[in-house]
Amino acid sequence: MVEPRWLILRKTHLLALVGIILLLLALWGLAGHFSRKPQIAPEQLLAESLGKTATSKSFRYQMEARLGDGGMLTRIDGERVAPDRVHIKGTMYNNPVEFIQVGDKTYMRDLWTQKWLTLEGNRLAQSELFVTEFNPLGFLKFKDAPGIRYRGREKLKEGQMLVLECHPLIDNTYLEVKYTDYFCKLWIDPADHRIRQAVLEARGPGDKTSLSVGLKLWDFDRPLEIKPPV
Repeated sequence: MVEPRWLILRKTHLLALVGIILLLLALWGLAGHFSRKPQIAPEQLLAESLGKTATSKSFRYQMEARLGDGGMLTRIDGERVAPDRVHIKGTMYNNPVEFIQVGDKTYMRDLWTQKWLTLEGNRLAQSELFVTEFNPLGFLKFKDAPGIRYRGREKLKEGQMLVLECHPLIDNTYLEVKYTDYFCKLWIDPADHRIRQAVLEARGPGDKTSLSVGLKLWDFDRPLEIKPPV
C-alpha cells in the first residue's frame, strides 16, 4: 500500500510543478507583450504618429494649459472636423467660453446675454495665438526632435500605449517668443499609431517662466457634425 501513496504524491507534485511552470510562462509572455519595443525606430514612430494624428478627419479632445505656479490658464473640451470646423467649450483665464468655427466665420457665445456673436473673416482655428484651444495639435508641430527615446508602455483607459519622450524644437512663433526649452511626452496607440495623449512642458530663459500643456485625444474619424448655431 506504500507504493500507490507515493505514486499519488509524485503525481500531485508533478501537477503542481507543471502549474507553476505554465504560470511563469504566462507571466513572461505577458511581460514581453507589454514591454517589447515597437517594430519601427522611435524617430519613424514619432513622424508617423504626428502625421496620422494631424490628418485625421475628425476627433474629440480635452486640453489644459497651466503656468509653472500651477495656475490654470485654459481648460477646454472640443471637437474638430477637418478642414475648418471646430467647437470648443470650457474656461479661459477663469472665464467661461464657447466658440464654433465654421469656415471663415467664428461664432462666440456672449457671456452676459448667452446670444451668439458672429465674427466674419476670423480664422481663429488657424491662429498661432490660440495654439491649443482651437488647434490642439498646433503645439505638436516640430522643426526637429533630437534625442527621441522610447520609454516602454504605459496603460491609459484605452489600453497599453507606446511612450516616447523628446526635447523638440517647436515650430510656433507665439511659443518661440516666450520659451526656449521644451520637453514632450507622447502616448501612442500601437494599433493605429495615433497620439492618444501628450504633455508639453516649456521653459523660458533662466527658468523664469514655464508652461505645461496636457492634451487627450479620442473618437478619431467619427462622423462628428459641427454646424453654425441657430
